[in-house]
Amino acid sequence: MNNVRDDIVIVGAGLTGLAFCNLLKKTNIKISIIDIQPNSYYKTINNDRYIVLSNTSKLILESISLWNDVSKYCSKVKNIHISKKNIFGSTIVKSSDENLDSLGYQLPIKNLFQIFYDNIKNQENINFIHEAEVTGVEKGELVRTIYSKNKKEYCLSSDSVIFSSGSTDKLINKLFLDKIQKDYQHNAIACELVSDKYNSKTAYERFTNKGILGVIPRKENLWTLIYSTNKKETEIIKNFDQSEAKKYFQNLMGMKCGQLSEINNMKVYPLKMKYYKNFINENICLLGDAAHTLHPIAAQSFNLSLRDCAYLTDMIKNSDLSQKYNFNIIFDNYYKERKQEVKRLVKFTDFIASFIHGGGLLKNNIISASFLFMDMNKNLRINIIRYLLGVNFSKALIPTIKE
Repeated sequence: MNNVRDDIVIVGAGLTGLAFCNLLKKTNIKISIIDIQPNSYYKTINNDRYIVLSNTSKLILESISLWNDVSKYCSKVKNIHISKKNIFGSTIVKSSDENLDSLGYQLPIKNLFQIFYDNIKNQENINFIHEAEVTGVEKGELVRTIYSKNKKEYCLSSDSVIFSSGSTDKLINKLFLDKIQKDYQHNAIACELVSDKYNSKTAYERFTNKGILGVIPRKENLWTLIYSTNKKETEIIKNFDQSEAKKYFQNLMGMKCGQLSEINNMKVYPLKMKYYKNFINENICLLGDAAHTLHPIAAQSFNLSLRDCAYLTDMIKNSDLSQKYNFNIIFDNYYKERKQEVKRLVKFTDFIASFIHGGGLLKNNIISASFLFMDMNKNLRINIIRYLLGVNFSKALIPTIKE
């Protein structure tokens, strides 16, 4: 076993781990990032999923000069039309209500991966350890991270360890006990729609008695559809042929996206909420999916993770450089700063996902009245925008980023 000393060891080179490293690029902070994937993975990544970045995420990426590269692949979401099928009332949340260029920016996940990786792959302070699996983490003043690579075992000693991937739950559960989990007993059905409606900049959120439908415009006449529904309905949809699938989703959406001509790349994902109430343990920290997994209704999981990364890296860079980084203190301050936003957004997405699903006269009347009230109340719409952007909880961050 070899012993090497780092400032930070990151477990997981997904979007969160890569974003964290990008924010500490060209610093004196020595980082090793361990991941199961080979380095060729980031060049040939085969992932047809899309992701939506908020305006706050745009500001963060601008602060590290990555937005120009990212924006080439983005389509803008200027408005969100919210309604429920077969009830009176709807509302439109507009970027113009808050004098924003856009409410969000949608792009392929694979492009974001490639940009993040290419920007740091040759940095002197960042050491990638590919095709390696972390098998143990031992607490101490120096944390020992044990991993296997090419059937050999190695050890890294570091001042801190950050878990940035939810795929390492077995290790995390030994170190973090205060976890809240919820199985929604629903699945997310994600697919690509092709229609005869071109270059829309309005996304649609439609609630039905059997699920929640989100449709987000891509470029040209393409759309991303995400439908969360119960397991029984999922099985029905999975067995549709092309004609049946088009008819089903056309019925749910009406003509909001135009006439559907194709439905491609249908995937199914189970929907669960996971949240560690205390996401630090001395000099070990959970970040991104490792700390919280949200219902996708507000498209906020990665945006929340990116804000987490921005706060934490800012605290590390601004810590007392006259002495060795004290990650116990840094992580404790980070937790105090971030716990409220994380908790509120977890509760916000959980409430909407839990309440909106299903029908019933009383529930439909409440939803209908809410839509009408939102449509007449600009201040309420603005507050919803701020929830979706993280602005309500990140006021202190945004001026810092702009500076």
